[in-house]
Amino acid sequence: MCRHWERPRTRLLRIAAAGCVVAGLSAAPARTWAQVSAVDSAQAYIDSHADVEDMVMVPMRDGVRLYHLILFPKGKPRQALPTVMIRIPYLIDAHHFGSLFAPFVASFLAHDYAVVWEYERGRFFSEGTYTFLVRTGEDGFDTIKWITSQPWSNGKVGAIGCSSSAEEQHKLNAFHIPGLAAVVPMGSGAGIGHVGPYNEMGNFYRGGAVHLAGWVGWYDNVSAGNPARPIFPSSYSREDMIRIHHQWNLDPEIEVNPTKVDSALSTLPINRIMDVLGAPPSDFDRFVNRLPNDPRWKETEFGSDDDHNSAPMLMINSWYDISIGPNVAMFEHQVRAAATETARNDSRMIIAPTLHCSQLGATEHTVVGERDLGDGRLDYVRLVQDWFDHFLKGADNGATTQPRVRAYLMGANQWRSYDSWPPRDAHGVTYYLDSDGDANTRLGDGRLTTARPGKAGADHFTYDPMTPVPTHGGGTWCCYSRSALSAREPAGAYDQSGIEMRSDVLVYTTPPLTQAVEITGPVAVTLYLSSDRKDTDLTVKLLDVYPDGRAYNLDESIQRVRWRDGYDQPVFMEPGRVYRVAFSPLTTSNAFAAGHRIRIEVSSSNFPHFERNLNTGGNNYDEKDPLVAHNVIHHGPRYPSAIVLPVISAPAGGAAGATRAHGE
Repeated sequence: MCRHWERPRTRLLRIAAAGCVVAGLSAAPARTWAQVSAVDSAQAYIDSHADVEDMVMVPMRDGVRLYHLILFPKGKPRQALPTVMIRIPYLIDAHHFGSLFAPFVASFLAHDYAVVWEYERGRFFSEGTYTFLVRTGEDGFDTIKWITSQPWSNGKVGAIGCSSSAEEQHKLNAFHIPGLAAVVPMGSGAGIGHVGPYNEMGNFYRGGAVHLAGWVGWYDNVSAGNPARPIFPSSYSREDMIRIHHQWNLDPEIEVNPTKVDSALSTLPINRIMDVLGAPPSDFDRFVNRLPNDPRWKETEFGSDDDHNSAPMLMINSWYDISIGPNVAMFEHQVRAAATETARNDSRMIIAPTLHCSQLGATEHTVVGERDLGDGRLDYVRLVQDWFDHFLKGADNGATTQPRVRAYLMGANQWRSYDSWPPRDAHGVTYYLDSDGDANTRLGDGRLTTARPGKAGADHFTYDPMTPVPTHGGGTWCCYSRSALSAREPAGAYDQSGIEMRSDVLVYTTPPLTQAVEITGPVAVTLYLSSDRKDTDLTVKLLDVYPDGRAYNLDESIQRVRWRDGYDQPVFMEPGRVYRVAFSPLTTSNAFAAGHRIRIEVSSSNFPHFERNLNTGGNNYDEKDPLVAHNVIHHGPRYPSAIVLPVISAPAGGAAGATRAHGE
């Protein structure tokens, strides 16, 4: 659900791709010369080695025709070709996504694949009306059926994509489509609804609070799909439409005024954000006026734990992505409950130390935000090519003997391999919150301890929605970091010590570690809260604190307290009573080195990453008059507020179990 702000050029094979990773990967580090050279070489290969079939309109079962751009290996026989399909709501060209997809497409062509790009229903030249994640299964089924019936097809199709072009793959895979042999979803969390402990309506919510991080993408008409667009007469021939396409790509002009965009973030009520911006109609207008238990969410075809894959997936994720929690939960679900033995046994997952859809931006010094995470490279092009060669061509290339999970261990800055997710070697270690009643700010007395506190304690703070705790980095879309706030609030790992000087941030920290503590997997958080309001939010952040005081965020979450008992119906608080509040798990992999400290921050806001709770108990989305909440975190024997870390014993020398990275 991301895009860049530049107006694309109109020449078919040189359109600047409308994807979030174009032009240097946004908030990721600027691409090195070697990376730029590799991408340029891949694009040059595509230009010289692809035969292009444009404006191929394929009818779906209801008669609506979808647009396709098809690339064939230049000058080679069109017979028995495996096909890679990319279904997408973004502007298409022959090597879409620039720095992300050009190397993949070039590799597919070099290995004698056809590549089929498809505009989703209602986008650009595809007919019909676009609605986010609706008709995914039917249109995908009909498209694959058409591909496999072509005389040039070998009857097997793979799917690849990142962000919105990956999100449809979960429902696609659940339709058990004949001919769909393998999928590669990357950063696909907004395609997931309810799975395991997550119930997020495609990351529109987190813990029942609106995830504002992606709203700029809706404004810029990326995958939101403005339904107002030109409709061409059906009498136009394919040649007519190709001529039109050479002159006009249907990508709308969207004005992005930094001052206007910046101020819009603070708009109340939040369902007026798009009105303030003068944005065209989009699915955001419908979604923002729903609570998590609205039955209309069922109209959207999110992947869920009711789905059971038929094709094996190579899932590629990132630690600093908005979607990391739901993604790993979906992987865990499918390797347990997929519909076929192949999908259960042969699916694989990679988790990179990068931002959303930025895996190819990793370098020898992969800097994510402000934190240098070392050599985070993998040869993704080779891994993906081997994946498709095995499942679409039957190549005996060892694709299924690769590790079940590769996850980058930040801090140690090494790739690690695991035979399951969560890792079997991880064991939960509980760290209890404790203080002498003054955990406010990093200068307070908040403590994390593995010994259960012997006496009751409580820490008080005031949450004013009009002065919320500001977001500083974190896992999010690239489009949020492309907003007017990109210079001051980019994604990734940033020193939080300045924010920790706020009195409305409670800080709990271990003493300096005497030996390294490695964690990989889900992090459980349970807090005990009382408040003078019937509803409020709780936020939590896990951090690695360096000896010099820098505190780098690893993952974060939020929980709207009215939804603490589930999302079927809200349950409000009574003033003064203490309530148990459990979060959906944080997810990370980090080595806290000796001398470092483990820390969590607790507050009631993280804005604008998440909407502000106005503390009224109302709908929130249509309210503008907030109330101040006085919140209390309780800890001790009766109220054991705690986090549970998935600890893996540090190997001797810190290197056992590490895999080779770049080019392994």
